[in-house]
Amino acid sequence: MTQDQRRFFDWKYTQDFCNQELTTYEDKARLYSAEPAFRESLHALADAGKLDSAALGSLVRTTSIGIFRPDAIAHGKIPDALAYFARLGIRPVHCTTTQVTGHAVREVWRYQLKPASGERIRLLDLLFEASPSILVVFAADTELPVPCSALMADSKGEANPDDREGWELRSHLDSPNRIEVYMHIADEPADVVRDGGIVLGPDGFAAAMLADRSADLTAEVIGLGERIDKEYGEAARDCELSGGLLGSELARIGERSEGTLDRWHVLRSLGAACTMIAGPRENIISHSGTDAWWDRAGLLADRSVYLSSQ
Repeated sequence: MTQDQRRFFDWKYTQDFCNQELTTYEDKARLYSAEPAFRESLHALADAGKLDSAALGSLVRTTSIGIFRPDAIAHGKIPDALAYFARLGIRPVHCTTTQVTGHAVREVWRYQLKPASGERIRLLDLLFEASPSILVVFAADTELPVPCSALMADSKGEANPDDREGWELRSHLDSPNRIEVYMHIADEPADVVRDGGIVLGPDGFAAAMLADRSADLTAEVIGLGERIDKEYGEAARDCELSGGLLGSELARIGERSEGTLDRWHVLRSLGAACTMIAGPRENIISHSGTDAWWDRAGLLADRSVYLSSQ
């Protein structure tokens, strides 16, 4: 394979690279490599860092990207989440604010929203428009048995509270439903590239990945969340639905749907009451791809024990 920095504009090269370095899931490599923005993000990182393919793969595997969403900021969940990951030996090394747009929501979760109901999509819009989010680059203090992203993704637990065991991040944060889950985490290395590139753009993603990693930015991330909450808190709480899918759902469950409403109350009520699935329950990408990383490390059967005992 050529080391020309333009190599990632070749979709076949990118697909082979992803299968070798970034994912255990062939469908993910095939789908992502067909996306121009994904290839641009790989190119931007390789070019800015002057990285050959082995070095690029290693960098992405030892890094994760997480996004603290507006609900985490409004409800003060960031300190507890960072403490949870510190227990696993993972710390924030870079952070930036970003407004996650409706377009970005649909792109990041393109392959997971195939069966999503209209209400679920509108609830995500209502959530992310409340305030900026915080994108955080994470790295581990010591060598991990699996990619940093896979470890963090599997530690967060299921979106549905009924499917959690109790030790997961979402249980720790008292996430009440599949809408209010407080944090998005890239599932595996390929998703680090894709999610980061969508939210920050290729050049912004490259800059975040290549930023200095020597400092633990826990205090900075917490402070950033506090500043956003101070600036947006009151305004973020207020929303108007003007009828539509969510207004109809509020009326259906006997709640007020007109005028100025409390955004967080709406999300809590409809996150529990709305139907989240429309049509057959099947996704284009049907699993996270993390199992095979744990299997390679000989820890698949003991994954929950490993994550809950650290």
